[in-house]
Amino acid sequence: MLKGKVQPISEFTEEELSAMYSLMSQFYDNTDEAVFRRDFFDKDYCLVLRHETDGIVGFTTQKIMELDIDGKKVNGIFSGDTIIHKDHWGDIELFRVWARFWFEFAEKYDEFYWFLICKGYKTYRIMPLFWTEFYPNYRCETPAFEKSIIDAYASALYPGEYDNESGVIRYKGIKDKLKSGVADVGEHEMKNKDIAFFCKSNPDYIKGNDLACLAKMDRSALKKRAGELLFK
Repeated sequence: MLKGKVQPISEFTEEELSAMYSLMSQFYDNTDEAVFRRDFFDKDYCLVLRHETDGIVGFTTQKIMELDIDGKKVNGIFSGDTIIHKDHWGDIELFRVWARFWFEFAEKYDEFYWFLICKGYKTYRIMPLFWTEFYPNYRCETPAFEKSIIDAYASALYPGEYDNESGVIRYKGIKDKLKSGVADVGEHEMKNKDIAFFCKSNPDYIKGNDLACLAKMDRSALKKRAGELLFK
């Protein structure tokens, strides 16, 4: 049985940190524990997925951000390091707990967004699976205001590495990347228009590059079936 919980960063023990880094190292190449810890403590919350016998089998770190877009304050949550053990791929417990926590949190604001970066198609596909509107996508051009939000958060987090023309973060140094076999794309996957769009938009994803994405944290923006799965 899986159980997810959102915790403030300050609540995590050294043992838990080591377990999360070990899990990440199983599925990513070029990991560095010092970098992992630096990034971890730069966040505000972490959602941990625990198995009753196996311990920590997944997690995602979260950073609350406030941006100034042409004089307008824009608030949102940025998702950092995210991984789920392959034995639990397809289980939505982590995303269910994440959604329940952050959609409720978002109600404090007039508008609240999910700032997401994707180095693999599995992460990108969360948006078309659950949202009616998200950006970028193959269905339409990203509107100017939403594009300005994407540019603002990605530039703030990755100055000098984010390319606002392509919407891709191209890291200058050695960057962690998904191991071979974790999110490989073949002919079968490319038949899916969302996956094909991701690969076209982020052609060097295999090197660890990230596509900057955006979705509004508003229950009305969710697909009907998604809302039933997440909040039933």
